[in-house]
Amino acid sequence: MMILERGNQAITKDRHEKLPNMGAVGLAIWVPSVTNQAKDSKASDARSSVRGYASLSLADDKDDGGDLELSVIENGADIEALDKLLEKLEVSQAMSKSCVKVSLEITLKEARDRMDDNQQTCVLVVDEEGLLEGILTCGDIRRYLSKKSSDDAKSDSRHLDVSACLVSSVCTRGLSYRGRERGLLTCYPDTNLAVAKELMEAKGIKQLPVVKRGVESNKERKRRIIALLHYDSIWNCLRFSLIS
Repeated sequence: MMILERGNQAITKDRHEKLPNMGAVGLAIWVPSVTNQAKDSKASDARSSVRGYASLSLADDKDDGGDLELSVIENGADIEALDKLLEKLEVSQAMSKSCVKVSLEITLKEARDRMDDNQQTCVLVVDEEGLLEGILTCGDIRRYLSKKSSDDAKSDSRHLDVSACLVSSVCTRGLSYRGRERGLLTCYPDTNLAVAKELMEAKGIKQLPVVKRGVESNKERKRRIIALLHYDSIWNCLRFSLIS
């Protein structure tokens, strides 16, 4: 485990001077939401199943094969130093443009096949104009099948469900906040990674759609997709910026 340098020294010191220390064991990122969820996984699973997306839980990370490098940083100064570093980086430096888009009208089986073919853990759901309508993750499909299998004891029910059920009935189209339905969480390419990280941790999600800023029509507002930001890409971007 590595503890980041405290206070302003960690921020102002030339990054090349940090490399010998950081390069020895790698930079450790503290993820408060993940640490808290590990203590109360049942409550976390209940929340994530309602909200959709793929949740930031340790068990899910192992299943997805994309374990995050976690370490508890001992004091607030270290956390602040990390956030200061992330504030200098933008979403555009970490986002992926290889995201998969699917229609609302395709079946879960087709969507799952698209994920498998492209080695993705989620797909972005769009309308006929290519505007963002929602997001569908492997977790969404697993929860749907689990619920269906408990409701129906037929041996072939899983196969029939994914072949007949449409993406539109399972994908996440928004989040509930203070009793009100809100739109899908998104960010912009010029959003700094500290803000994106905080948003993803607060809502317990691994993926954040990146949309175009300054669109001409209100219909396209926060819906014209550019890319997708994965939570672990924030770590990868930070590590790369320190060694480059």
